[in-house]
Amino acid sequence: METLQRAFQNIYDTMDNIDTFKVKALESMKQTVTTLTAEVEKSKGYIARAEGAAQASKSVEGPSVLSLEG
Repeated sequence: METLQRAFQNIYDTMDNIDTFKVKALESMKQTVTTLTAEVEKSKGYIARAEGAAQASKSVEGPSVLSLEG
């Protein structure tokens, strides 16, 4: 009987450990998503700036010979 009780206690301890792991993993995942979201938002500014520079460069150069119809 004592062996059976220990076996069940081991099961309960394991289930508690799994619950604790899931809570910690969820918090870690939340931190990762928060950090990645901030980095994505920051990168949008860099992308917009690069696209703006590319558009400005095209408008300064004017139409290319290849784009003229004739």
